[in-house]
Amino acid sequence: LPKNIQPMVPGLLVVFILGIVLSTFEFMFAFMHKAKPPMIRNGDECCSSAVRSEKHDTQLAVMSPWFQVFSVESFVFFGTANNLYQQLKAHLADQKATKPKAERTKYLIFDLAEVTGIDSSAKDVFFKVHRLLKAEGINLVWAMKHHKIIKKFEGWGLFSGTTHCNTLDLALRHVEDVLLRRASRLSDKWLVNPTVRKIFERQVLANVFNISVRSDEKTFSSARLQPWAERMEISAGEELCGDDDDSLYMLYAGEVQIQGRDGHDYSVFTGSFFNLDKLLISVGALSGVPSTLGAHATMDSTVLVVTRKKFVQMQKEDGALTQKLLMTLIVQNESHRPGRVRPIARVRMGLMEESNYENIYDDSARNLSNPDQFSNMSMNLLKGTDYQIQLTEAQEDSFKNIFDIIDDEDEKEIPMDKFAKYVIREAKSLGSQIHHKQFMEMIDHSGIDEDGDGVLSIDEFLHFLRGLFLADIPSKEMPTLRLAYDEAVAEAPDDPMDEARVQVLFGKLGFDVKSAGWQDVMGVIDADGDGDVDFQEFLTGIGMMKKMCILSTKLDTAFRDYKQQSLAKRRSTFALSNAQPDETKRSKTSGMFTTSFAQAVSLTKSQRNLFVPQDNLDDSIQSENNMELDASDLENFLNVSRDMAEEMVFLADQDEVEAHENEDADGLDASIVADRTIDRDEFQQLIRSWS
Repeated sequence: LPKNIQPMVPGLLVVFILGIVLSTFEFMFAFMHKAKPPMIRNGDECCSSAVRSEKHDTQLAVMSPWFQVFSVESFVFFGTANNLYQQLKAHLADQKATKPKAERTKYLIFDLAEVTGIDSSAKDVFFKVHRLLKAEGINLVWAMKHHKIIKKFEGWGLFSGTTHCNTLDLALRHVEDVLLRRASRLSDKWLVNPTVRKIFERQVLANVFNISVRSDEKTFSSARLQPWAERMEISAGEELCGDDDDSLYMLYAGEVQIQGRDGHDYSVFTGSFFNLDKLLISVGALSGVPSTLGAHATMDSTVLVVTRKKFVQMQKEDGALTQKLLMTLIVQNESHRPGRVRPIARVRMGLMEESNYENIYDDSARNLSNPDQFSNMSMNLLKGTDYQIQLTEAQEDSFKNIFDIIDDEDEKEIPMDKFAKYVIREAKSLGSQIHHKQFMEMIDHSGIDEDGDGVLSIDEFLHFLRGLFLADIPSKEMPTLRLAYDEAVAEAPDDPMDEARVQVLFGKLGFDVKSAGWQDVMGVIDADGDGDVDFQEFLTGIGMMKKMCILSTKLDTAFRDYKQQSLAKRRSTFALSNAQPDETKRSKTSGMFTTSFAQAVSLTKSQRNLFVPQDNLDDSIQSENNMELDASDLENFLNVSRDMAEEMVFLADQDEVEAHENEDADGLDASIVADRTIDRDEFQQLIRSWS
């Protein structure tokens, strides 16, 4: 080395060695931060911050086993990525060994938002992850926010055939949206039966015009709120909820983004309230500092605005509605707190408790230990329709207000297309997924335009709603009903006929007062909120209960029809096999027997004796008290694939069912089965909950 360089050599060596040491420490620091193992969270343990309707939240809770979040943090080396792949592989293998196909992962979110960097050596491992999920039929969603990592994945081609979101919250929202659309398509499959379709559509309309004020119901129809609200159209990008704005907003159509005080933004969807914390604090129902800093529309939207002044006026003039609204706001404020979860077991149990939409006429009430002259009244009411039950005064006033709101030009008549648009927007705000064309057909088939002139009068509107909610009764039973009511009042003449007393009275008349139907009735007949049910309101409740019984009976008939169609198709299949020429029959029968046996083992015990066609098959169906539908039934009468049928049964079945091995299965996907079935109660609840 030149002499002038030689004195610098020790220093250069020190710098060189120091650089190596610092690089080593940097590598060790990154490697130590990679030590956190990947975390897998199930769908019931995490959800997006999107504020959705109660109906959609309940549906997503049922579907929570269909998606998982795979979270990775810090720097990802080859070894880290390989461990991640092995953990994912083991997770999927465990699912195959413990869960039937219909209950396994369908969407997997890879949360890389907290990853600080990815070494190029990990590229091949991520490709293996991509291929593995594709082979299993699982939709892959990437959540990552660092620009360098995004550019790497784009360059490697890892976004191909997948979905990329910038945050985990956006990824969860995307998956939830896709699952809701998927569930809507599955529920539509049930509507091949004209009776079921009509009742399904009737339930949609009943939800739209529901005026119940029960505070324990979480749903809230905007139709009930509109007399106190102002409808406002807002353009995309327009801002709301400023510092001094203590109005309550309900999103009627579109989408709004909320800016939270904690620095997080979240979306609000139709049917949900926002800026509610400012209103609750301003009226003293909530303490603390508002969490909402502001809001803006992400698309052209429509909102209902209830000012603080209008809310105070509502408190004075409609206490029952105010109480229901406050309870709805408090529940929503609590349920959408950060870090919330959807507890699947509790939701399924809740559905079961509220699903006794069955024997509106309760056998136990008809067989009281001390039966009196009223105990058979519920059955007698089915024997005639010559006495017309009327809407309550509160119902009629509410419906007239709704008519005036739709008739915003005060023309005293509403064009049918305008009415249809109102119903569509209301139903969508309540979480309905029915398309515009279906809505138009539903309105057309409803018969609401009695004279066919293309416009709706107030009389036609009220007549339609009366038929929607009420059934008429035999006039000969009126004296007995009057006597029953008067005797109930006489037991405590100075006390109001409150819910508890009315419930006892309906029970004595033979009605099932533990059903969800009863809760609906009580929320309507005391919609004026005075806590005292008069005789006219009592009669309206009678008409509502009879209407529910009629609908329940029709659904039972449709349920039996589904079963009969399935068994008839099986019988036809066996008959066809027996009609084959001898040699062909022998070869085909062998394969058919194997297939049929594989189907039979998936049936419940009560169904297996119905699998082989019998001469008295129809009689056995009619007398089968525990009739159930399983996936093979749905395949037969709905003409859907086995996978789709299994998913439909999974969504409807509210029981906790343990999976077990199916030793007769040919393939791995069918090696684990769960004997899930749909009984009549679950079928009726399905129509109520998913309409």
